[in-house]
Amino acid sequence: MKTPDQTTQSVLKMICAAFSFGVMATFVKIACETLSSIEVVFFRSILGSIAIGLMIAKEGVSWRGKNFKILVLRGVFGFAALSLHFYAISKLHLGTAVMLNYTAPIFVVILARLVLQEKTTWIVKSAIAFSFVGLYLLAAPQFEAKAIPTFIGILSGIFAAIAYVLIRFNDEGESPYTIIFYFTTISTIGSLPFLALDFHWPNSSEWLALLGVSAGAFFGQVWMTRSIQTAPVSFVLPFSYLTPVFAALLGVILWKEYLGFETLLGGGIIIASGILIYLFREKTVFIPIEE
Repeated sequence: MKTPDQTTQSVLKMICAAFSFGVMATFVKIACETLSSIEVVFFRSILGSIAIGLMIAKEGVSWRGKNFKILVLRGVFGFAALSLHFYAISKLHLGTAVMLNYTAPIFVVILARLVLQEKTTWIVKSAIAFSFVGLYLLAAPQFEAKAIPTFIGILSGIFAAIAYVLIRFNDEGESPYTIIFYFTTISTIGSLPFLALDFHWPNSSEWLALLGVSAGAFFGQVWMTRSIQTAPVSFVLPFSYLTPVFAALLGVILWKEYLGFETLLGGGIIIASGILIYLFREKTVFIPIEE
C-alpha cells in the first residue's frame, strides 16, 4: 500500500520527467537553428542508445527482448514519430509543436478500439470528440501560414500512437529499457541514409545543444519510469501533460513565442481530454509520450 508521502514523491518524479522532456524539446529547437532536424534525430538517438545500453548492462535486463518482430516494428513507427516531431519543432512555435505530438493518447484510444477491439466508456468517447475540437482550435491558426509543418506535427502524434498500441502486442514483462533501446537503435540506423542530404559536423555550441537533447530525453525517461514503478500509472501519468506547458513557457522566455487565445484554448482542451482518457480508460496502456 502506497503512503501519501510515496505518492507525492511519485508525482514529483513525473513532474521532473515532464520538465526534462520540455527541456529536451527546447534544446531540439536550439539545435535545429543550425542543424537539420534529421541530424538532431541521429545524434539524439545514438547518444540515447549508449545511455540506455549502459542502463541495460547495469540492470541486467535482456538486450534482445521477448518479441523481436513487435519491438522492431514499434521502433520503426517510433522513429517516424520522432523525426516528424523534431521537424515540427524546428518550424513551429515550441508549445504548439509539442502539444500536437501530445495528441498521441487520443489516437491510441481510437486505434485500440479499431485494432484491439477495446471497449471505451461514454466519458472517454466524449473526451475524444471534445479533443478534436481542441485540435482544430490548436491547429487552425497555424494552417494558413505553416500548413505542412502543422500537418506533420499531427502525423507525429498518429505515428507515436501506433508505436504505443504495439506495446499491447508485446509481453507485459518486457523491460522499458529494452523497448527504448530498440527505438533508439532503429532511429540511429534509420536516420543514417538521410544524413547524406544535409550533414555537417557539429561545432562546440551545437554539441552542447545535442547533449542537452539527449540529457533531457534520458532523464525524462528515467524519472517517468521511476514514477510509474512507485504509483498507479493512471494516477501519475496525467502529470506528464505538464511537458507542453513547460515547453510553451520556455518558448515564451527564449523566443518570445506568445500563443494566441485559440491556440491556448485548444491546447487546454487537449490536455483536459487526455487526462480524462487516462483516468477513465478501462485498460491503461503505458504511454511514454517522449522517449
